Amino acid sequence: MNLREFAKRLAALERRVSTMIMLGTAKSSEGSKTIARFDDKGADGQPFESPALSHVASSGKTGGGVSRFSKIGDGEPVIVISPGGELGKHSRIMPAGPVDDHPSPGTAEQDGVMEQVGNAAWSIKNGEIKAVVGSSSITITDGGVVIRSPRIEMEQG
Repeated sequence: MNLREFAKRLAALERRVSTMIMLGTAKSSEGSKTIARFDDKGADGQPFESPALSHVASSGKTGGGVSRFSKIGDGEPVIVISPGGELGKHSRIMPAGPVDDHPSPGTAEQDGVMEQVGNAAWSIKNGEIKAVVGSSSITITDGGVVIRSPRIEMEQG
């Protein structure tokens, strides 16, 4: 292998390694696919976008009945993982952390699992499950169930 061929192969390898894990911003989401925007300069010296990429969450018929979905919001920071360094159908996208206008709903290990969308939130931690929407909440513990709301209706059927 001559020096020129070696330099070309090294450049290709560097490109693939730099594409394996990329930080970006969700441009748009539809279902379980999201297009990411990267502010890094692409081959033409301009920011670039990914194709619509599948989310990291598990779903499908072979998952033993376990499916998960979490919307990735437009403008949310994301991480794109591309095994082999090629951005495409084998790449996966996932949320990359809190943003200033929507800080993390949890702050410590004891907060457990927490999710918040607008004025709706739910949490699961050791000994408690809680759902809150505006001024209404339901809390389930080993000791009982507490429902708080300005209005409560029961429906059968």
